[in-house]
Amino acid sequence: MGHPPLEFSDCYLDSPDFRERLKCYEQELERTNKFIKDVIKDGNALIGAMRNYSSAVQKFSQTLQSFQFDFIGDTLTDDEINIGNSVLSMGAFVLQGQH
Repeated sequence: MGHPPLEFSDCYLDSPDFRERLKCYEQELERTNKFIKDVIKDGNALIGAMRNYSSAVQKFSQTLQSFQFDFIGDTLTDDEINIGNSVLSMGAFVLQGQH
């Protein structure tokens, strides 16, 4: 819904109609100001959440990539090698998925 234009010459008359139009503009400015403040607040919250998410993904990826089986006996079994390689690959995949 549009607002009727404010005419500079009407402000001299200071009529009830002019005051009502002015009140409509003030309400619209207050509504717009509140909207902008909400956008800024929600945007900042989103940026913070994205930073936290990014840090968590990097930490998770580093944890996966640093995983190693300890030797029980002389060498790792084929299953242990495959699991270790899979965990390393998953860590790289998680980190790549973030970019």
